[in-house]
Amino acid sequence: MMAVSQKLSALVCQYERTHPRSKEAHDRAKNVLPAGSTRSVLVSAPFPFLIKSAEGASLTTIDGIKFEDFVSDFSAGIYGHSHPVVHDAVQKALATGFSLGGITQKEAELAEILTTRFPSFEKVRFCNSGTEANMFALATAVAYTQRRKIVVFDNGYHGGTISFGATQNAMNLPHEFIIAKYNSIEETKPLLKPDIAAILVEPLQAAGGMRPAAPEFLQFLRDSATKIGAVLIFDEVVTSRLHYNGIQGAWNIKPDMTTVGKYLGGGFPFGAFGGSSKIMDRFDSSDKSVAIHHSGTFNNNIFTMTAAVAASKLITPAELERLNRLGDRFREQGNILIQKAGVDWMSFSGYGSAIGVHFTGDEAGSLLDCFYFTLLNRGIAIGRRGFLSLNLMHTEASIDRLLQALRCFLKDFCGESQIKSRL
Repeated sequence: MMAVSQKLSALVCQYERTHPRSKEAHDRAKNVLPAGSTRSVLVSAPFPFLIKSAEGASLTTIDGIKFEDFVSDFSAGIYGHSHPVVHDAVQKALATGFSLGGITQKEAELAEILTTRFPSFEKVRFCNSGTEANMFALATAVAYTQRRKIVVFDNGYHGGTISFGATQNAMNLPHEFIIAKYNSIEETKPLLKPDIAAILVEPLQAAGGMRPAAPEFLQFLRDSATKIGAVLIFDEVVTSRLHYNGIQGAWNIKPDMTTVGKYLGGGFPFGAFGGSSKIMDRFDSSDKSVAIHHSGTFNNNIFTMTAAVAASKLITPAELERLNRLGDRFREQGNILIQKAGVDWMSFSGYGSAIGVHFTGDEAGSLLDCFYFTLLNRGIAIGRRGFLSLNLMHTEASIDRLLQALRCFLKDFCGESQIKSRL
């Protein structure tokens, strides 16, 4: 078998040959944008492809290359691209006027939808991203408890200002963070003391590798927060798409506060944080001695409010279950293909429609890159870090194409003659 480095070089060369206009546009962008982009997750050597248009489950680049999109804007694009229901709603919003600077009925309508879906939401506040939602939720917990320490978890990602990966994030907020081990009751328990303001946890770590928490671990956090008087916050910015009532509803574990964002804005910038009335009523300015002030020009902008209300009709328990079945099918059959190929350095993880791909060993990074470019060169786009998120436009045929691309990758990297009969 050709060395991994040689295979990667050949795959990258093929990519470069087919995307010359993207390279030209990227080189130009680097003159005014650090790394050529304003979103770090999209930085991708040798250069990212540039999108010209998108529809359904497909992206078309400025080089005229079409990809089936399994990134789904890192879970925010659950409706697929240019969904007619959302498109029509935005056109109606345009007709009403925008930058209104006041309140519309859509604001309360969206709040009613969210409080119906998520058990912990008695009252909510809107903001402009999942990052903001987590920032505001933590600030609320600190103000409510009059404590300062925040328990978070290794590999946790709660937005650009609250992340705890392998390297320290210089953009992190200056809270007194205590980093515990995800999914470990034994190692987390000693850290949960009566001076803790909040426990912030993702029921599934998305950027952290699609690692789901054990229900027992989340229940332990619930019981511990109650015991020490801390605010338990579930970051369901991603996991709210995995069950109609969120993971909190699926597993019947109710946090004190929840943060959401991404797809719930209908494709527009959106975040929300909320919880029990006793906490959220601190935003009622009638009692100025304890009131928390929270504002933001675009918190209730008419485009997000209108698109979100319209898009909410597309999210039904049946549709989310269908997406989860598709994700489960790919993960299960993909791992079976890997096992049949005799491979012990690749695996898929996740929950339902959220899928992560992992490689181990000294060449793990290069193998992940090879998988990424193998799929790109076959018309399939996934997240460079090994991230896949299904959307409403995906079908059984989409999963068939993804599995076929996996077969081709395994045959190429394990030797076609050696495993042809197995796959």
